[in-house]
Amino acid sequence: MSARTESGATESSGAAPVTDELEIAAQWKPLFLLLMAAALMLRVVMAFVVERHVQSAGRPFLIEGDANGYWELAEKIATGQDYAIYGRHVLRVPGFPLLLAASIKLFGNSVLAARLLLAVVGTGCCCLTYCLGRQVHTRRVGFWAALYVAICPLHVGNSVLILSETLFTFWMLVSLLSLLWLLRLGGGAREDAPGRTCSWRVFCRVLVTGALIGVTVLTRPGFLPWLIISCAAVLILLKRSLAQRAAVCTGLALACFLVLLPWAARNATVTGHWVFTSLWSGPSLYDGLNPQATGASNMQFFEDDNVMARMSEFEMNQHYTQESIAFARSNPGRVVSLAVTKAAAFLSPVPNFAKTEVWVFSVVCVVCWLLLTFSTVGGLASRQWECSDLLVLVGPLVLFLLVHMVFVGSVRYRLPVEFPLSVLGAIGWRHIVLCKRD
Repeated sequence: MSARTESGATESSGAAPVTDELEIAAQWKPLFLLLMAAALMLRVVMAFVVERHVQSAGRPFLIEGDANGYWELAEKIATGQDYAIYGRHVLRVPGFPLLLAASIKLFGNSVLAARLLLAVVGTGCCCLTYCLGRQVHTRRVGFWAALYVAICPLHVGNSVLILSETLFTFWMLVSLLSLLWLLRLGGGAREDAPGRTCSWRVFCRVLVTGALIGVTVLTRPGFLPWLIISCAAVLILLKRSLAQRAAVCTGLALACFLVLLPWAARNATVTGHWVFTSLWSGPSLYDGLNPQATGASNMQFFEDDNVMARMSEFEMNQHYTQESIAFARSNPGRVVSLAVTKAAAFLSPVPNFAKTEVWVFSVVCVVCWLLLTFSTVGGLASRQWECSDLLVLVGPLVLFLLVHMVFVGSVRYRLPVEFPLSVLGAIGWRHIVLCKRD
């Protein structure tokens, strides 16, 4: 695919002149800064709105359960206590609790302060979306993609909840940018020519990308399969010799392993088992695959069974994993039916809670989701992308859709992958508008 200019024209080879690039950057900088300021302002306002709402409702968090657990773990990190909750030591990976612990250390036990910190992280996600769009296509595409995630009500509201999605989105976007950077080694016009990239630069890119995947996994364990996808992409897309591609895959896996190693070593000391993610995958899997499963989350079975009274944390996780597999083998038809239900929940235009709330909010959510879907289809049809672009823009959506067709489905789990998807949507929107003009 030939390189693109901001006007939509293509160039046969080489990059745009440096002076032209500087002029284009100068034109877009004020708009970009204004957009980031608006994104931050919206999230700060939402932080105060949510905090006022939960206080008037007499509870500390909007979505209790997960939020309570994250906050308690953060308090224990901040005060130097044992990293454990409900008698379990490997319930949650430490990525998000560490951020909350930093907030507690700096600002005390203020949930509002943590929301404001997450508002800053959420604005950073908008900035990274712009960077991804600029890297894949043009500054214009990056701007429109960032505009969507900056003002979409679901993204604004979700940014300030005491849940791991915002921080996960941030690290996921950084890792996607790094992977795209790596895959374009020797990629011609938009990257270094073959043989001109120094070995140490390649080595650093590989380690950084693998380490970022590891950091993202420590925020959301479900991202671990992305390491396998990244290695497969390297073997297929990287324009290097087979031996070099194999070395890059090894480096990615090694860097990710080294980032996860301290957490796994700590888990080995408290459980006697090397656990690189968490010991909650078994119950989560059973939540989606059991005789009473509906596709939505209902963890009441965990309290009713009370298996922790007779099992260790590791044994409990294994027990529920085996029960889930046994159910799937005995009820394949039910598993398929549940998968369809979970996929529908994952791809729903509005979250479940919005269906019974103010109808205006539901309408806005539907309009935003339909706009993104329509534009994304247009982006796919435009073919203004390379295979590496499509991997980082659509790959996370496909991965998480498949994962949550097995576990439980919810709009909440889709929101992070809308950030890279919005870049493809911006490409499609631009393509549709230009075609209509022609």
